Amino acid sequence: MSSPNTLNRREAIRRGICGAAGLTAGALTGGLTPSAMAQAQRRPNVILMYTDDQNFDQIGCYGYKRYTPNQDSIAHEGVRFNRGYVTTSVCTPSRYGCLTGQFAGRCSNPQFTRAFPEGVQVEVSFNTRITPGQPNIANVMKQAGYTTGMVGKWDQGGGENLRQLPRGDAWTKVDGEADLHDPKITEILRYNHDRYREAIQSCGFDYAESIYFGNPESFNNHQLNIHNLEWVVKGALDFIDQNRDKPFFLYFAPTLHHIPHPQESLVQSDPRITAAGYLDKAPDVMPTRKDVIKRVTAAGYRPETAFCTWMDDGIGVLLKKLDDLKLTENTLILFVSDNATIAKGTLFEGGIRIPFMAQWKGKIRGGQVTESLVQNIDLAPTIFDACGVQKPAAMEIDGASLMPLLLGRKKTIHDELFFEIGWTHAVCTDRWKYTALRYSKEAQEEAKKTGKRFYHNRALEPHQHKVLLEHPNFWDPDQLYDLSIDEDEVVNLAYDPEYSQTLGDMKGRLKRWLATFGNHPFGEFTG
Repeated sequence: MSSPNTLNRREAIRRGICGAAGLTAGALTGGLTPSAMAQAQRRPNVILMYTDDQNFDQIGCYGYKRYTPNQDSIAHEGVRFNRGYVTTSVCTPSRYGCLTGQFAGRCSNPQFTRAFPEGVQVEVSFNTRITPGQPNIANVMKQAGYTTGMVGKWDQGGGENLRQLPRGDAWTKVDGEADLHDPKITEILRYNHDRYREAIQSCGFDYAESIYFGNPESFNNHQLNIHNLEWVVKGALDFIDQNRDKPFFLYFAPTLHHIPHPQESLVQSDPRITAAGYLDKAPDVMPTRKDVIKRVTAAGYRPETAFCTWMDDGIGVLLKKLDDLKLTENTLILFVSDNATIAKGTLFEGGIRIPFMAQWKGKIRGGQVTESLVQNIDLAPTIFDACGVQKPAAMEIDGASLMPLLLGRKKTIHDELFFEIGWTHAVCTDRWKYTALRYSKEAQEEAKKTGKRFYHNRALEPHQHKVLLEHPNFWDPDQLYDLSIDEDEVVNLAYDPEYSQTLGDMKGRLKRWLATFGNHPFGEFTG
């Protein structure tokens, strides 16, 4: 077996360092400290950490030489999942599923339903948004008496009457663009930031600060094409400080490790530049950026991995804040990535299988590792269950609470998982993975007219091209993989007669899932 230090990027998907172990129900109440007993008198807090484009090989506890002591501590003092998944492998529908607990293909936003009415094949991609008023973690928790907060990347739409950053001779310019030092530019960015806040609050968040409405590179100004983790962390710290004496839910969504590459922001960018304008003073809430690289190299790690430690520092600041306020033993922490990047934009394991951890000191016994199947749509029901919150009758949830698994009452909560993106759908069990590629009628007609060969979805085509080079069966309409021996999904067994029974079973599972989505064609599986 290879040592953790020699694992390559793709092996990140299949490695863990410990064997699976169950939790005992006695961990729920046994051995509580006096501080924990005091905190038990109030309802628990929840911090949901939803990182961006983070792979297994960027966290030390998954077997890699990365200096991430704070993320590692979440695993060591809680539960680490080796079979954690998202329902789809790009950020927008992933965040939709995280916040609503339902598959993105059920999105009720009018723009989505107009594009894919009854009788039209659904194409899940960067097109799913929460509708204001739609039940989600924030407004359900708020209705239950929680204070709700959000910082970081939103990516769920909204923001009305926004102002554009100007170009032209009337403005101070840097390389032809408006200079961020110009107070008029900060005024525009702050105005837009306030509109973003209004959109987020309309979805149930009491507090929304340090907001990136999408990706950092989406601004019409390359100077803003950076990450500012310190600014996002400060927004989170302010929220915790303001709500230390009452139960809260915090959605902490840093923009790392999405592009632009965070290492560039760490070593080159000005921490006073934010999505809400230029600050008079950089946030003083974390170790300095120069100190990050010094500590990484002093600890014997490669300097180019310092961006992993940079984000880890931000997480460590939040964990320390909980300790300082004596809130740790009354706070459930859920840590999940929105997708992986090895096969982003597809349903291969390298796009949908992600880091996934949970910690609740005094409630969940630490040091546990499990191979149980879990998914991002399980986060909402887990939070409701942990906090004793009843979901609205009208809220359709596809996920299941992780609490029975975390507390050792069950060994598994899912026998199978369902996935969707573009023209592909998939199901997996502990051992088997089946993916179906069925182009819509419209896509087939367009391909016939233009001669274009479509990938698995309309977005991220250059990235998908790299994926197909590593997956020889990329274009196969039916793909069946034995994940127990082929997690790289190289050997397609769908056309091997020996596995016809397994193929039939997996296709039947997919058909049953698709039947729950209404009248939307998908090859021979519907209609």
